[in-house]
Amino acid sequence: MTSRVTATLALACATLTSTAFTSAHAQSNVTLYGIVDSGFVYQSDPITGSGSKKSITGGGQSGSRLGLRGIEDLGSGNKAFYTLEMGINADDGTSTLGALFGRQAFVGIENTRLGSLSLGRQYTPFYSMTFLTSDTFGVGMMGAAINLQNGFTRSNNSAIYKTPTFAGLTASIMYAAGESTLSTSAGRSYAAAVLYQSGALKASLGHYSANNATGTATSYGTMLGANYDLGPVVLFGDIQRLRSDLNGVPGVTKQDTNVNLYSLGARVPVGRHTVYGAVTYADDQRKIANADAKATHLALGYTYQLSKRTNLYSSVAKINNRNGARYQMINATTPGYGQFGFDLGIRHLF
Repeated sequence: MTSRVTATLALACATLTSTAFTSAHAQSNVTLYGIVDSGFVYQSDPITGSGSKKSITGGGQSGSRLGLRGIEDLGSGNKAFYTLEMGINADDGTSTLGALFGRQAFVGIENTRLGSLSLGRQYTPFYSMTFLTSDTFGVGMMGAAINLQNGFTRSNNSAIYKTPTFAGLTASIMYAAGESTLSTSAGRSYAAAVLYQSGALKASLGHYSANNATGTATSYGTMLGANYDLGPVVLFGDIQRLRSDLNGVPGVTKQDTNVNLYSLGARVPVGRHTVYGAVTYADDQRKIANADAKATHLALGYTYQLSKRTNLYSSVAKINNRNGARYQMINATTPGYGQFGFDLGIRHLF
């Protein structure tokens, strides 16, 4: 009798365990995703006459990448999530950003009422909520706002809290440890942003502060950006204020310059076609002698949607540097060179 009860209990436990495992497994979702982007790039420096540069890019409209994204439903409105994303140079197959998962590597937990907390290498709130809101070209092609502006894109060793959306408002705050033996402030950074979405309007205010590796200087920026969908055209605009203790030359290191930047743009979708146009202006604000550097970035772009996942793209842009400004032409991944740029490529999303 005892042996039968024991056998029955063992069978019941095995059945429950199997059912629980199956249920938990069914509530988990893992997605493999990526982008493959490559094309022809032409850059030249007509001002100094130092020549031109022709290349095949590893990502002109978007950086090529391969990623894993996972979500597990923990019940009661809770879920765990993670992302592992590597950058790939589609032109030669090498890795980008100096790490296996150099684009993103984080894990977190979310509650529907309380918000989410994530830890690792991830996009800053300044970039994901404010910078992307106002960039007409979506940080790609020769019209990318990063030609002049600082995106403060990613942070290592970061903890990010994001609130649920309430009445169209979402807020996020980040702390990133410098993990230096020199001091607790060395390499440390902060970022925060508030995003408002209502109907056709999306607007965001973001701020970041970042110390250098030795903790002897601080760079910080504030940005107000927005876009408005009128139907036949989507309008974009922003104001960015960058400051640094280092008073660097504008365009050499965007995070260490004291400049005010202004950008206006438009995106016009017509069926499979989309036309892009933007102008960005940088004005030096350094409090030192003869500091009057200025730059204007003009850009036009075009994409044609071959299918839901594949499109062709092309763009042309020019930077006019004046009074010592030293901005260079770039797209999503091509290294900066010259003051004129053209690209033509193809992008596939999966």
